[in-house]
Amino acid sequence: MSITRKILALVAVLVAFTALTAAGYHRLVARVRDMAIARTSEMLLQDYRNELKDLVDGMAPTLAAAAEGVTDERELHRIFTGLVKGARFFPDHSGYYFIYRTGGTVFVLPTLPDLEGQNILDRHDPKGTPFIRKLDQVAQAGGGYVEYWFDKPGRGVLPKLSYARMIPGTTYWVGTGVYVDDVAARQQQILDDVRETTSAFLWRLYLAVGNGFLVVVIPLVVFLVTSVVRPLRQLTAVAESYSVGELDLKIPGLERTDEIGSLAKALARLGTSMRKAMQLLKVG
Repeated sequence: MSITRKILALVAVLVAFTALTAAGYHRLVARVRDMAIARTSEMLLQDYRNELKDLVDGMAPTLAAAAEGVTDERELHRIFTGLVKGARFFPDHSGYYFIYRTGGTVFVLPTLPDLEGQNILDRHDPKGTPFIRKLDQVAQAGGGYVEYWFDKPGRGVLPKLSYARMIPGTTYWVGTGVYVDDVAARQQQILDDVRETTSAFLWRLYLAVGNGFLVVVIPLVVFLVTSVVRPLRQLTAVAESYSVGELDLKIPGLERTDEIGSLAKALARLGTSMRKAMQLLKVG
């Protein structure tokens, strides 16, 4: 390979390495972004879990204290209804308490009082999840969460997270839930914000690298070609002229202090020696 091709090959390797590094960095940024979004979503859900548990853990002892010594079920229903019927929470007031008898019979359900007294243990959500059965199971197991889909007035069927636990000293459990559709919306908003920020950063990085090639690499290649390859070609022409006995050509690069300058000086000495040898031959 000629020196020019070697220089171009070196530049090509540099470009390929830079491109691979940029691609790897791009993938790394994307992975970090996805991990951050997943972590943020989990934190949002955990906040909801903590809030639901605090609400139910605060209400369960209150209901237990109110039920102490009450044996009449209708009186117990009146007491429980008075305690939970007006309770609403979350910014859209979609949160409320619901009370079931173990086994899945509705006892107090402020939003759908017509279901009170009915056993809906086998009721499923639109995706087939037996959410009442699961809530009944986690409540009797000491308390737990269930995710399912449920109708939200005016919004349609949305994902919901509920927490339920037993009311101490009774055969009833109390629970509450929150619609978590805003988690997906907030996740999408975070994703859009992160994408916008990372995309802007990556474009600035790629633009800086591209400008670096235009301003530094390409001029450097041109400089190497003109400062190395061209003088070498000129010196090669001088050497070829020496080989046919033409010793009067001007030698370029004698003023240089690099390797090309050393080569030019060596050719100059060779020319001087050859001229002296030719003179001696003529005299002889």
